[in-house]
Amino acid sequence: MGSTTDSHGNVVYKTRIHGRLWRIRLMPSKQMGQDWGRCDHPPGRHPKIDLKKSLSKFNLLDTTIHEVLHAARPELDEETVDVTATTIARALYRMGWDRTI
Repeated sequence: MGSTTDSHGNVVYKTRIHGRLWRIRLMPSKQMGQDWGRCDHPPGRHPKIDLKKSLSKFNLLDTTIHEVLHAARPELDEETVDVTATTIARALYRMGWDRTI
């Protein structure tokens, strides 16, 4: 599924997590405040993950994995999600992962 833009001009990606359609939105820093990412807990009718679009490539990768883990495995504690996301992000980044938006 490709990307679209919402009515505010934010880039929106759609993906399925456990059979439900989730929106992943790249949001301006001023709307995210100090948060790098947010995941709907529990997911509502239209579940979403918001990511701060000004993050560096590595931090955006790490944060995306982190928030998707929360959506896919809500029973995991924060430390497990954090360590797992960063481990996966480091491996992908060292393999040359790059984002195209």
